[in-house]
Amino acid sequence: MTALSDADLPVHAHLTEAVWRKGLLHLTGYAYVRNAPGGPPVAGWLRAGRRLVPLRMRRAPAGEAAAGSGRSLHGYERSGFTAVVDPRRLAGRAASRSVWKLEALVLGGGRPRRGPMRLLGHPAAPAVRYVDARTRVVPLLSGNKLELRAEHVEAVLAGHGPTRSGDGVRITVRLLGGGTPTALRIQEWHTKETREFPLAACDGPDLPGGERAGAPGHVRTVVAEVPVAAFRGVDGDWGVHLVDGARRTAVAYRPETDAGRYPSAAGREVYAAANPSGDLVLTDRAVQPVLTRAAWTGDGVLLLEGTCPGAGAGPVELVLLHAGHQEENTVAVEREADAFRVSLTPGAVTSLAGVLPLAEGRWYPFLRERGERDPDRYLPLRLAPQLHAGLPLHQEAGGRRLTLRRRFHDRLCLESGSVLPVRERGAYGQRGLRERYAAARRGTPREAVLYSSFDGRQYSDSPRAVHEELARRAPGLDHLWVVRDQQAAVPAGVRAVTLHSAEWYEALARSRWIVTNTHLPEWFERAEGQFVVQTWHGTPLKRIGRDLEGTPHADAAYMASMPRRAAQWSVLVSPNTFSTPVLRRAFGYTGDVLECGYPRNDLLYAPDRDKVAASVRQSLDVPEGRRTVLYAPTWREDRPRSGGRYGLDLQLDLAEVRRALGDDHVLLATTTSCWCAATTWSAGAFRRATPSGTSRATRTSPSSC
Repeated sequence: MTALSDADLPVHAHLTEAVWRKGLLHLTGYAYVRNAPGGPPVAGWLRAGRRLVPLRMRRAPAGEAAAGSGRSLHGYERSGFTAVVDPRRLAGRAASRSVWKLEALVLGGGRPRRGPMRLLGHPAAPAVRYVDARTRVVPLLSGNKLELRAEHVEAVLAGHGPTRSGDGVRITVRLLGGGTPTALRIQEWHTKETREFPLAACDGPDLPGGERAGAPGHVRTVVAEVPVAAFRGVDGDWGVHLVDGARRTAVAYRPETDAGRYPSAAGREVYAAANPSGDLVLTDRAVQPVLTRAAWTGDGVLLLEGTCPGAGAGPVELVLLHAGHQEENTVAVEREADAFRVSLTPGAVTSLAGVLPLAEGRWYPFLRERGERDPDRYLPLRLAPQLHAGLPLHQEAGGRRLTLRRRFHDRLCLESGSVLPVRERGAYGQRGLRERYAAARRGTPREAVLYSSFDGRQYSDSPRAVHEELARRAPGLDHLWVVRDQQAAVPAGVRAVTLHSAEWYEALARSRWIVTNTHLPEWFERAEGQFVVQTWHGTPLKRIGRDLEGTPHADAAYMASMPRRAAQWSVLVSPNTFSTPVLRRAFGYTGDVLECGYPRNDLLYAPDRDKVAASVRQSLDVPEGRRTVLYAPTWREDRPRSGGRYGLDLQLDLAEVRRALGDDHVLLATTTSCWCAATTWSAGAFRRATPSGTSRATRTSPSSC
């Protein structure tokens, strides 16, 4: 029998956090061999060639291991560890530069196996750390493998500022190594263009570490002036080196040094700061906001303060943009001259659906002029160098973890974690819950109604209408509403049940009645005594379900599952005689059909319909006396996007609409089953239906099929 190699059983050593605390690099993570669960890592070390620096590995909880493994058979509960790296141990072993690789040793498949430690989620590497005035440790990511480079510094930035003429950058450098540099060279990273400027000796002010440039026994300090005219006025990063013949020396940038802005052309600047390796870089760019403070307050408020010179005279707002589905949330901004200040509460954001926490995922903050809708004109928030070492910062709010962290070196990112407990996440946790569901189905049904609208995304549609009528007729019932990621607000008297939670599995197994407008999970099986009402959610004017067969984007497995899923329904609600045969054919449904119209449409005939209409007009900021036209095209299967969503295909000639309707109409344009902005048009122009000065999510959700 051939022994399994390291390639057959690779080590998964994942770091969930790597952060500096009191001068030490603290590592937290887990390490295991897939499908060979064992204990925590046997050992860990840093390796540079044949040199090893051992790490003391301590046991730690490892719930994230099961959630992140993607495997359902093993939980890897004992694989967690913590370790601490003292950068002084690496600096003392450095010649001029050494790269140390972080590795873990795990028992698996009958023998020890080693693998690199990887930083999950692709955040920025930890900040550069100086051990003394001449030695530093630079954390690097090689792919997602964390490495530490220990190196001696030969030239360090002593300061920068405007030239006397005000049309350039004066750069002062302290020399710590040998050689006699004759010029300061800048080189554009992509094009390799270079510019050189003469150096002059300088007896400057106090330098980092409390030393003075002209103090006896110390090497020289030199200065160069770089005119902003040397830059091309095109976005680019220019590295800075000292030149001594063929020798080039990078200019190191200490973390405590302030960044600098130097105006160039209108709306542009040369920005002096550190690159990921801790060296000075001059960035030619449009003026961008730079954060000088990012902090959580005690009451869950996120405070952001910074500067953005020349941001425009008009009002600006902060927008949080979701990295996945592009949902936006806007927040008012306080401004004073070039400074700005923002306070937001990620655990309670006002939206069209109510006050809700930020959805799970990564959110990137931008500044924009109020009313601006072109993402290319949004200004990303960047972090001043002094803030790098203080991140990540965590905050618990509403049962989820909110994390401020760096990405792409100096971009601020706000991560909203899962609302599910860690033991219920991932394939392993969900497998255990499905096993419990199967057992719970054999129990006595509860006198409860479980409602689901668009898989928990809303409190809406026909399930809402059914609930409101049942609440009037039978107030003693227990009403449960499926809520996905806390993104739907439910009224008093209704208990929210988190999608994919243990409570959700139990409710699916034991609720006597289930009312849904979308498909239930493929593994769902109606229990004895259970009654499932499928209301669906629109008139099928396009192909759905099995009718998609033969189209380029048809999902064969999904279509094959239709008859089995439909067999779990007790009754299908049809909106009209046209829809009934289409729905039967599309879903392979052979059971009872209630052809009574959609319960959601009863609202159009209710006695208080005029009052409801006035409330809707007010919430959408529709002026009095304007006739409203709604344009709500449905999704199309040939425009798929990630996450089960679809792209917007706005088949409108806006100029023709403007001409035909005139100023006495308001056009509401929205889409279904995709995440995009609800838009209104009035008085000759389109605009978002969002009252100014409020925090509002600009998303829509499915309303028709």
